[in-house]
Amino acid sequence: MATKPIPHPSFDNIIIWRHAEAEQADFELGEQDNARQLTIKGRHQAKRMARWLKEHLPKNTVLVCSPALRAVQTAEALNYKILLNNALKPSASLVDVLHELTQYQQQKNILIVGHQPWLGELVAYLFEQTIVDIADIQSLSVKKGAVWWLRRQDSEKSSALQQGYTLRAMQIPSLL
Repeated sequence: MATKPIPHPSFDNIIIWRHAEAEQADFELGEQDNARQLTIKGRHQAKRMARWLKEHLPKNTVLVCSPALRAVQTAEALNYKILLNNALKPSASLVDVLHELTQYQQQKNILIVGHQPWLGELVAYLFEQTIVDIADIQSLSVKKGAVWWLRRQDSEKSSALQQGYTLRAMQIPSLL
């Protein structure tokens, strides 16, 4: 069986936002990971980051969010239209996330609210200048509530598949 080629996003701006601090789940008591809520600290983190994002986000940014409650609560702080995407669950793989993002390619700017480790893997993947073996991608640490803003490098000599992304901004709630 042939595997599908791994897509390389071509958004002008990819902004990733890890959900803010959430309650711990007691899995032995049957608590579900997707039902974890933000803590009081997490709600404050989300509000501070949302205020910063409102000042800086490009126009026409689409907000795509994991269905996990802690991610939804983080995204709600921004008061944008939220597009829930069930494939962006905490256990998603980088390959699944990349395939899922192709449905938004008509957008120039995307804000993704999600989880480690795939957010850190996505950032590492986008920093690559050429397509690499996806299995070799090492996840970067994205702190709870943090935003990493990546902008596509423009190069007339490079094809879209060879254009990497550069870091435009990285912000954490404690600095706001």
